Amino acid sequence: MLDVIHGFLLQSAVIVPVLMLLSIGAWVILRKLRLMRLDEPFDAADMRTWPLAYAMADAAIFALVFSAIVATLGDGQLNVALAGGGGALVAFGAVPLLAAKCRR
Repeated sequence: MLDVIHGFLLQSAVIVPVLMLLSIGAWVILRKLRLMRLDEPFDAADMRTWPLAYAMADAAIFALVFSAIVATLGDGQLNVALAGGGGALVAFGAVPLLAAKCRR
């Protein structure tokens, strides 16, 4: 059990800041290219309306779920693929649905 917690902490200590920085960079680049729709109201299903704070939080949630799955299942090609899919399902599937439900 301590190995899983240790692995999770190590994985998340590396991947959370990296993905948050990449999220900030992508958001800034897309904003400079005028592809963001920040003048429209927030829509959880449309990434172009996401404010920077929401994009960063979504990246952090993806990274934490990814780290938790990899720490639990172990490090392997199939496990990393499962972790990426699980993280994407939670971050891009469940979180926007919860955000949309909470905003109403």
